[in-house]
Amino acid sequence: MRIAVVGGGPAGLAFAAFARRTARAHQVTVWERRHGEDTYGFGVVLPPAALDTLEQGDPCLADGLRPHLADLSRVTVHRHGRSHTLRGPALGAVDRRTLLGLLRGRCADLGVRLRYGELAPPAASLTTGYDLVVAADGARSAVRGELAAHFGTGVDRLAPHYTWLGAQRAFDGLTFLVADCPHGLVTAHAYPYAPGRSTFLVEAAHRPDTAEVERLFRRELEGTRLLENRSRWQRFPLVRNDRWSHGNVVLLGDAAHTAHYSVGSGTRLALDDALALITAVRDAPSVPAALKAYEVARRPVVEHTQWMGRASAAWFAGLGDAPDTSPERFVTDLLTRGGRISLADLAADGAGRVPAGTVGNRS
Repeated sequence: MRIAVVGGGPAGLAFAAFARRTARAHQVTVWERRHGEDTYGFGVVLPPAALDTLEQGDPCLADGLRPHLADLSRVTVHRHGRSHTLRGPALGAVDRRTLLGLLRGRCADLGVRLRYGELAPPAASLTTGYDLVVAADGARSAVRGELAAHFGTGVDRLAPHYTWLGAQRAFDGLTFLVADCPHGLVTAHAYPYAPGRSTFLVEAAHRPDTAEVERLFRRELEGTRLLENRSRWQRFPLVRNDRWSHGNVVLLGDAAHTAHYSVGSGTRLALDDALALITAVRDAPSVPAALKAYEVARRPVVEHTQWMGRASAAWFAGLGDAPDTSPERFVTDLLTRGGRISLADLAADGAGRVPAGTVGNRS
């Protein structure tokens, strides 16, 4: 089978590696418009289920990733000069560059054709030249845009405004910092992903600049600096599609769906998509049947995670209007987003499944 993959992020590269490992006869080409080392962001969250997915798709990838994972199982809240810590869900994090480097290296070892710094040919050309076209080119997918009439795409912008930054220190696990200022609350989600480095995601209605954020969290940053990497203020784009495939074109990862960053599931969903798609391609009698089976298998899990993301985003957006609480109460409310998300929801999402008795999306 000739397979074209548009997008060299975790979804596209994982699928390419899984495809070649499943059948060396597959000819797989990946196009990525950025150069190999040119990426954005800092660290990405990976629950244990993500490692399980890699183990099933390619044990070499799982073995390569394990030594790089930072432990996020401690949850700490800092507010009013006080802090409170407890054990949270089992989570890990890894430098996005490290993850992409491992995936690129494995793809090269397996004989995937990697075309970096190149725009993929138009969708119309790919669909006639390849048996399967995988659109893994992100939330603003160009392939999906070319075929927009066929997917039924909807994008909602969720509050609050946020920006991705990095910190030059490794926080001890998953850390939430809350600062009160005249313009309202400023909240930071921080987690380590490498020695001396953390992701530092900031939410604030008034969108302060990086220097102001450094001043607000000077004590917690311990005098270290914040880092920018294509950092800009925005509202999270929740991407949904009525259909995930058209003809021999299929949407994968963020091109098909996004999940709010506060539930830490985006990369896990991408890897799970990749494994489900190649499994369907392997087992189904035809490409159309495979694409249908892939969507049937993945949509319930994705819709549950998106529901959790909406609930989580709404809780964070409403913090400024909520009664002031102690760090102890805040961290308890944080885990269930003020009761919006059950422990069963959290456990199921961490395992990449839908809770028993839940069907489809919840509103």
